Amino acid sequence: MCGGLAKALLRSKEFSWSVSLFLSLSFIPAGGAAAAAPAAEFNPVGLWHAKLSLTENNPVEFQVRISKKGNGLAASLTNGAVSEAFTSASWDGRTLTLEMAHYDAKILAAPKDGDLDGTFVRIVATGRREFPFSASRTASALPSVKKSGISLAGTWAVEIAQPGGTPENAIALLSQMGMQVTGTMATASGDYGPLHGTFDGEDLVLTVFNGVFAYRFTAELLPDGTLAGEFRSGKNPPVDWKARRQPAIAEFPGLKPREPEKPFVFSLPDMDAKILASADARFAGKALLVTAMGSWCPNCHDEAPVLEDLYRRYRGRGLEVVAFTYEATEDMERNRRLVGQFQKRHGVRYPILYAGTTKNAETSPLFSRLDGPRAFPTTLFLDTQHRIVKVHSGFDGPATGGRFRKLKKEWDETVRKLLGLDAAEFVVPDATSLTLK
Repeated sequence: MCGGLAKALLRSKEFSWSVSLFLSLSFIPAGGAAAAAPAAEFNPVGLWHAKLSLTENNPVEFQVRISKKGNGLAASLTNGAVSEAFTSASWDGRTLTLEMAHYDAKILAAPKDGDLDGTFVRIVATGRREFPFSASRTASALPSVKKSGISLAGTWAVEIAQPGGTPENAIALLSQMGMQVTGTMATASGDYGPLHGTFDGEDLVLTVFNGVFAYRFTAELLPDGTLAGEFRSGKNPPVDWKARRQPAIAEFPGLKPREPEKPFVFSLPDMDAKILASADARFAGKALLVTAMGSWCPNCHDEAPVLEDLYRRYRGRGLEVVAFTYEATEDMERNRRLVGQFQKRHGVRYPILYAGTTKNAETSPLFSRLDGPRAFPTTLFLDTQHRIVKVHSGFDGPATGGRFRKLKKEWDETVRKLLGLDAAEFVVPDATSLTLK
C-alpha cells in the first residue's frame, strides 16, 4: 500500500514524501554476545519462521526460505502463500545478509542458540529506522480455539482511523481455512499486500512485511458481527479500525482529468539525463500509457509487470508506455541505482523518466492535470492524439485476487480500444492470461 498524497493518510502508512530508504550498512547483532559465539557449524539453509518486532508484544510474522545456489545462497520472503526473492543472500560464517537492493534495504542476522537474531534497518529523513529481527526453525504455536465454526471469509467494509483526519475507507478481502486467514485491504491508493494470520473464533491477527512497510492488524469479533481493533504501521502509534460484512461495496472515487480535450505534453530526462518528449517520433500518433511511480512503492512494483506485458504485446500495434518516477530524495546517484534495480527486477523495457521527488509531486505536470484522490501509482491512458481518456488511481495487486484479474482484463480491453483493434483478433485463454493470437 503506497498511500495517497493526503498527509493524514501518509502518517498512518509510515511514509513521508521526504523519506530516504538509504540503508546503513553498519550492523551490531541484537544481544551482542551472539557475534562472539562460534558459528562455524551453523548452516542457514532451510525454512525460517521470522518476525519483526514493532513493539515487544506486536510482531509482524513472515517466512524466509534460504537455499543453495551454485557456490552461494538464494533466499525468498513469504507472506502467507505469496513469495518474492531477495536480491541476494550471503553467509560469511558469522553474519547472514539478506539484501533487498530494489528498496535499498537489508536484513542482517547472526546465529544465536540455533536461531537467528539481528536487525532490519533503513535510514529515513528523520533518522535511523530499524526493527529487531528474529527467526526460528520452528513456527509459532497457533492460538487455542476460543469458538469453533466461525469464519471471517468474505468481503468487509473497513474504516481505518487517521490521526486528525477523515477515516480511510478500505475493502477487506478475506479467506479462511481452519484458523489460518489470508487476504488484503484494498483502498483507493492500492492494497496492503498479502496479509496473513490467525482467527481463533474471537480474535483476529493479520500481518505483512514487504521490505518497506510492516503492518499489523488486530481485532475482536463483536457480538453484532463487526470487527474492531488496532492497526499498527511500523513504529507509528496504533490507530483504531473497524469492519462490517458487506458483500457488495461501491468502488472508490476515481480521478478525473482537467481539460481532457487538451493533449498531455511532457519533456523529461531519463535516468541517464537524455530528454524524451511527447512530441518525439517514437510517441507521435501513438496511444500512450503514462504511469506515476516511485522505486520505493510496493504497489508500483506490482503494477510494473502488467505494464511491461501490455508493452510487449501491443508495442508492435502502436502502443507506447512511459513511467514518470518520483523518488524519495534528490540524490541522483542513488535514484539511478534504485530505478535500475526496479527495471532489472521486472524486466522493464519501457522508458522511466525522472519527474522529481515526492515533495513536488502535487504540483508536477502529471498530477496537476487531475482532480480527485491521488496515489502512487496513478496511470493515464492517452489516445493517439495524447488526450487523457481514462485515469486509474492506485493498483489492485496480486493479493486482491479477483480484483487483480479484473483490472488486467479491463486494461487489456482499454488498450485494444485505444489502438482500434478488433477483439476478434485476440484469444483470452483464461482469466489471468491475455495472449495475442
